[in-house]
Amino acid sequence: MRHLLCACKLVRTAIVLSLAVFLLLLPSACNRGDNQETGTAPPPGVTTAPTLTSDEPTLDSEMSTSESDTAQVGDEPVQVSLPTATPQPEPTPATGTLTLWHSWAQRDGDALGAILDSFHAAHPGVTIETLFVAQDDLLQSYAQAVADGSGPDIVLAPNWWLSDLQSAAAVAPLDEPAFERAMQNVWPSAIDNFRIDGRLYGMPISYETVALYYNRDLLSDGVVAFSLDDLLSGASENPQFGVGIYANPFHVAWGFPAFGATLFDNAGKAIFDENPGTVAFLQWLASVNALNGSFVDEDYGMLMDRFKRGEFAYFVDGPWSLPELTGALGDALGVAPIPPGPAGPSRPWLYADAAYVHPNLPDQQQGLVVLFLSYLTGKTSAATLAGVAGRLPANRSVDLSQYPLLNGFAMQAENATGMAHGPEMDAFWRYGGDMVVRAVAGAEDLNLVVTESAALTNETTGR
Repeated sequence: MRHLLCACKLVRTAIVLSLAVFLLLLPSACNRGDNQETGTAPPPGVTTAPTLTSDEPTLDSEMSTSESDTAQVGDEPVQVSLPTATPQPEPTPATGTLTLWHSWAQRDGDALGAILDSFHAAHPGVTIETLFVAQDDLLQSYAQAVADGSGPDIVLAPNWWLSDLQSAAAVAPLDEPAFERAMQNVWPSAIDNFRIDGRLYGMPISYETVALYYNRDLLSDGVVAFSLDDLLSGASENPQFGVGIYANPFHVAWGFPAFGATLFDNAGKAIFDENPGTVAFLQWLASVNALNGSFVDEDYGMLMDRFKRGEFAYFVDGPWSLPELTGALGDALGVAPIPPGPAGPSRPWLYADAAYVHPNLPDQQQGLVVLFLSYLTGKTSAATLAGVAGRLPANRSVDLSQYPLLNGFAMQAENATGMAHGPEMDAFWRYGGDMVVRAVAGAEDLNLVVTESAALTNETTGR
């Protein structure tokens, strides 16, 4: 306050002196004539003072009432008025009601409840009415409600529903800039997970992908393999360093780009037969499966049991296994990104849960939906998802260092790819999965296997 009073006195003095000089020079100024310019351009190399923006402090913002002072100029007193602060209107608190359908239970439900409580504390005028619907019934119930002209403003659902919801015109495209701004800190691969033909249909909340679990107790030097070649050579030298890989498309998709192969083009056509990287990766999988103590297998339960018993050091799986594996291995459990291959990083698929918006949202609800979804995908809610539910938040600005296992998956997400959806994914799940199984079973002509799988995928989708 002392500095503010001194500053005000200096300003008053400067105004008084300036006015005095102006009054003394007024007659000579009047004699210059009306058509003579009074301004003078600054000399070269000298710029005028910058204009303050609305975010910068001004004298007005430091004063709450109008003040005046009196100065003596010649024989006449002059009244000098100081500027008056312009009062800023208070923002109007948001008010209204939103309806939300979901199937979040147990720890997920606890996290959602905590987020809703926190949101209400920040926006007490907004009420969120929720309805729990069993996951097996949620899609059909929501789509039918929209078709009947009812339904909630928002529904929380996973990515794999997107194609059906979009085909049924049951979700709104989120093309408004407000939604884009709300997702500035969301993983790009999670956002891509909800695009169809370039349009966004969901705001990601949390995501899942696979990474490399490892057992510290089995790694004598505590060092995780640096490359896929290291992983293979280590497992060949010592079965203790073996690896378990579930032989389905989601659990092995990371290996195609690691060996230089691309699964689909931008139009959804299967092109994994056009690059030798596909055969090279399948050969790598077959080599792993041939080792004593390593497995590439369709029996997921068997792989889980063997890894929990400490039969091999590495296991490719997702965050859904964290509670079970932590309970079995305790502090020995670690998570790291899958090592890179000869052509670059291993890039697993990533899929997410998201908030979808009713396609016929009333105008008065638009602002409330943006407000709530911005909060739901924000940093505070993301921290709650990680701490309460043990979920991977789609907001990547959250510090997960206190959750090292989740942080391992977040490191993998740096190189994840949004999982495709639509008919090409359905076809690849069938024929691509069969291609992997045939390869690890020892198919002699892998080039033929790959060619047949790509052809069947494209025949199914009409590409």
